[in-house]
Amino acid sequence: MKSGPADRRQVAAELDKMNVFVQEELAMVGGYSATIDDVRQQELEKKGYTVIRDDSRNFLPSPSDRVKAAGDSDVQNVDATGSIAPRPPLTEPRYVTPLTDQYTGKDVTIAVLDTGIYPHPDLTFPNNRIIAFKDFVNGRSIPYDDNGHGTHVSGDAAGNGAVSQGLYRGPAPEANLVGIKVLDRDGIGRTSNIVKGITWAIENRDRYGIKVLNISLGNTPAAKGKVDPVALAVEKAVESGIVVVVAAGNEGPNPGTISSPGDNPKVITVGAVDDNNTPDDLTDDSVPDYSSRGPAEKGAQKPDLLAPGEGIVGPSAPSTPMEEKAKKYGLVNETLEWLQKMSDGQITRVPEETLRLIGLSDETIAQFKASPALARSEINRLIKATDRLTMIESSYIVSPGTSMASPIVAGVVAEMLQANPGLSPDQVKSILQNTARSLPGVGGQIQGAGELNPHDALLESLEVAKKGSFQPPLF
Repeated sequence: MKSGPADRRQVAAELDKMNVFVQEELAMVGGYSATIDDVRQQELEKKGYTVIRDDSRNFLPSPSDRVKAAGDSDVQNVDATGSIAPRPPLTEPRYVTPLTDQYTGKDVTIAVLDTGIYPHPDLTFPNNRIIAFKDFVNGRSIPYDDNGHGTHVSGDAAGNGAVSQGLYRGPAPEANLVGIKVLDRDGIGRTSNIVKGITWAIENRDRYGIKVLNISLGNTPAAKGKVDPVALAVEKAVESGIVVVVAAGNEGPNPGTISSPGDNPKVITVGAVDDNNTPDDLTDDSVPDYSSRGPAEKGAQKPDLLAPGEGIVGPSAPSTPMEEKAKKYGLVNETLEWLQKMSDGQITRVPEETLRLIGLSDETIAQFKASPALARSEINRLIKATDRLTMIESSYIVSPGTSMASPIVAGVVAEMLQANPGLSPDQVKSILQNTARSLPGVGGQIQGAGELNPHDALLESLEVAKKGSFQPPLF
């Protein structure tokens, strides 16, 4: 990338003269991909070029990897006896109203930039709604997902709950899907591939009717303090008319932890809320510690709003790391429930080997052995943690994170665009913020405008269509 306008042929000639072999042009962000050494980097920077390392990095930090073995003081609803208020079961899809039932995302395409997409029945039955697939990792043409993250995300936005009789469905069960694979089996990817994925979505917007782009991935900017190519790419996507929805990240609770490209002001950045499976009741809602907080650059408020991110059930891709982890947590959860039924005399005599097998540290084991009360408190804490990470009905997995919150918003956006196809990305963002429900006592850099309110967002989208005018947000 070179600062300031430059003729592409002139730049190509200059790079060739410096013996810089250009592998690929990234025209959307005014950049090039090339292999260079430190000497060439210094020479390029002297001539005004911005050089950004294109290292392989993990773009999927998961809150499930942060489940502590001991000393987790922030677990809620634990009383003096160590008992935990049970999480209410999900009895119907979230946000069901007569109005939301009318709009299903039909004729709207959501592109999912992720680890791929597995043709799960919730996405392919009775009609295959995966209308395109692009693989920037392995170059395959048939949809697949060797990690599982992208499949879950796709279902969170647009799954129809075919396997669960409609229970575990997303807000837009008739929306079309486009899978764009930019991350590998381990969630590792390169900035250049993410830029290419976004570019591909822009270039194929009209061909596939792409109106929404979900990006449930993030990391610190590859070009911190410089021009971030991913930020440039998402801005181009918004300018092209695509609504870009991005996960805030799972690096909270410290301030200033919003991931890139979620820190970009043009996109809709989504943090997570634990709605306790009661989306109509805000009194029992809370923001999980992992949900990343603002401010973003220059003190800008981020996230823009919150959506459910705890205990989210989505489609599973078989034989993937995500499914394997869910199975493991399921077995641990079953073992914990077995331990919970023991008498006080038995519980402190459980062999240390058994406790280590379920992931307890030496420190926790010592607490476990100290007294039945401490043992039960630890068991209940771990039951609550692992219960939200298990496998359900062999076709679904439960997963937490802003990665799951973001596609729920993307699905609602598809509903809004079905109701009013004329909405611009800026209008969609403003309506979502205008209608969000604020959580009392929670700061703006934690919740943004508040919690997602699909019914009112749809209502306002329809009102805008009738009036032909739009009022900016009042907060």
